[in-house]
Amino acid sequence: MNEFAIVTEGLGKQFGKHWAVRNLNIQVPTGSVFGLLGPNGAGKSTTINMIMGLLPSTTGQMRVLGYDPAREDLEIRKRVGYVPEIQGFYDWMKINELVELVASYHDTWNWTLCSSLLAEFRLQGGAVIKNLSKGMRAKLSLLLALAFEPQMLVLDEPTGGLDPAARRNFIETILARFQEAGRTILVSSHLVNEFSGLLDHVCFIREGNVELMTRLDDLHQRMKRVRLVFAEQVPGNLRIEQALVTRVNGREAMITCRDFDPQRTPEALTAQTGAVNVIVEDMTLEDIFVDLVGS
Repeated sequence: MNEFAIVTEGLGKQFGKHWAVRNLNIQVPTGSVFGLLGPNGAGKSTTINMIMGLLPSTTGQMRVLGYDPAREDLEIRKRVGYVPEIQGFYDWMKINELVELVASYHDTWNWTLCSSLLAEFRLQGGAVIKNLSKGMRAKLSLLLALAFEPQMLVLDEPTGGLDPAARRNFIETILARFQEAGRTILVSSHLVNEFSGLLDHVCFIREGNVELMTRLDDLHQRMKRVRLVFAEQVPGNLRIEQALVTRVNGREAMITCRDFDPQRTPEALTAQTGAVNVIVEDMTLEDIFVDLVGS
């Protein structure tokens, strides 16, 4: 088994004069739950479309489960369950007709699992697809991606259209069961905190470039929010080299440290700024997302 389920090297995609993705180097460890995170327009969907062989790259190369998406996209689709941000179905079909059609392309289709998901998602086999709500279409897309028991899941905003209860059920039970079987999940979503309990690796991208790629545990150790309390007003010329973001309010300056060291950083900040008190706080994944790649 390969160490990495997905590897990209110098991956780029150009549309006219605009580079949607430029020199993207990512490694998705096999068996991990990997979050591809970034604001709208960061290049997440473009990257996923190239990984799935749906969009040719302009530069660079990729390997997905050992296959080249440019030449072996069918081999990848046999092994990867893909949920796009926007589902494209044959709207005139009934759900059971579409399920049978998709199942015919997969030797590994699990009808027991399929029936279980139909019941869990409350999908009626006789329902015509064009009459489904956005949430029901999202559930149908998830079912089609899961029922053939793929080696890997690639999910682009998979919970769009789902209500909060359905999102939680999908993330905490269905995806967790898939991950516990040792399979790889690549997920792109703006609902950062909802997936934070499942992710173990994250890659932040902005304007088609990697800002930071790391294990989630390491990220929470390295990124901290620090409150500097001053005896009087915060100095107007305050400049802190370690600060990714600085926010000032009265006698306090709140900074986000990108490379926090519990043994050195508080003492160094006190000496550098003259603050009378230094308070270190943990950050949620959403906090980190906003400060690192937010608009």
